[in-house]
Amino acid sequence: MKTKLIAAVALAVAAMGQAQADVMFHFSQSGGNVVMQSSGTLNVRNLVSVPVGGWGNAGVETHDGNQSDIMGDTMMGSVNLGFTFHQGTNLSQWYSNMFTTSNFNWTSTGTTQFATYYRNAGLLTPGIGIGSEDLVGASWTPDVSWTKAGTFASLGLTEGLYKITDIETKESISILIGGVPPQDVPEPTSLALLGLGLAGVAAARRKRKA
Repeated sequence: MKTKLIAAVALAVAAMGQAQADVMFHFSQSGGNVVMQSSGTLNVRNLVSVPVGGWGNAGVETHDGNQSDIMGDTMMGSVNLGFTFHQGTNLSQWYSNMFTTSNFNWTSTGTTQFATYYRNAGLLTPGIGIGSEDLVGASWTPDVSWTKAGTFASLGLTEGLYKITDIETKESISILIGGVPPQDVPEPTSLALLGLGLAGVAAARRKRKA
């Protein structure tokens, strides 16, 4: 009976692990520097595979009109896998001048590489490029930290939360400039799955007592 209880909980946890996840790149001011730190985990099975776009160095790049502002870091290696969001996803957040100037050569530490775009008919379009060696199964966890002397204003960073959430899978990638990252709160789907697992545990206990 104990084995069945453990299996029920494990099933619920495994199902939660297959639900949507998200990645955040957070810029903050610390003394005379701007610091960018990455967090979260991305499930690439919840995105659409696309040809990868190249990138060099560590930094951000601004674009006007019909191309996305982008950022990336290939100090640890090149990107060789590309993913984007399902058709119909609202991509407008990254077209909103979150970067008003391009600046590179940030001091970068970490062990992973990335770029937040792919080329769609030659246009820079929101997505994510990563290194295949950084994938664990279908999960990608960025480990990147940047530092650059200056302020948001001097580096052309517009404060705000710029988040794209996939219309089908709810997988998301966020760029937060300033502010405080939200605390990790289980998504409603994850809570429901956990509830099902706990309900299974309770049912098994009632059966054992009967």
